[in-house]
Amino acid sequence: MTGGPPEIHERVTAGRLLSTTAAHVSQSLDSFCSWLLLGVGATYTFVLSNLASLQDLIAVASVRASLYLLLAAIAVGVVQRWLAATVAASCATSEKADEIGCNLSAQEVEVDFAVVFREMQRGLFYPAKWMARRSFKKAMKGDFAVGGRLAAALSQAQAWLTFLLVALVIAALAVTASGIQV
Repeated sequence: MTGGPPEIHERVTAGRLLSTTAAHVSQSLDSFCSWLLLGVGATYTFVLSNLASLQDLIAVASVRASLYLLLAAIAVGVVQRWLAATVAASCATSEKADEIGCNLSAQEVEVDFAVVFREMQRGLFYPAKWMARRSFKKAMKGDFAVGGRLAAALSQAQAWLTFLLVALVIAALAVTASGIQV
């Protein structure tokens, strides 16, 4: 390696690989959660629309408890979707930044990244602003894998939320099943 901070190419490569992995994992988890909530929601819509005729078969209290669990699952799903959107935006921004950087480099334009980062932060709300500020500070110090690590961390948090969402859905189904009066 010649020129620039030590390990610059390795750090950039690691960041890109982490971002790519995070984007694919995040997209798969988001799709799974969406279909799961859609399917369970449709099932419970059917149960609720026929509750009067099902009251002899299913205890209303178990349906009510199941709906509370599903409401919690939906709340977890909303946070999971926000993380998925954040990861997708981060990865898309990384790709676009690479393209813009190559174009500017080819034109021999020098860019003051402190200004770029400052202007980007001005367009963000909290908590995204905090994440960006932290990442930008690290990038300015030569840590070019920070964006990829952040995307990977967010996609892993999304995975844990997916596990929680699945557990809540299974619990809701179990509560409903336990209310079946045979």
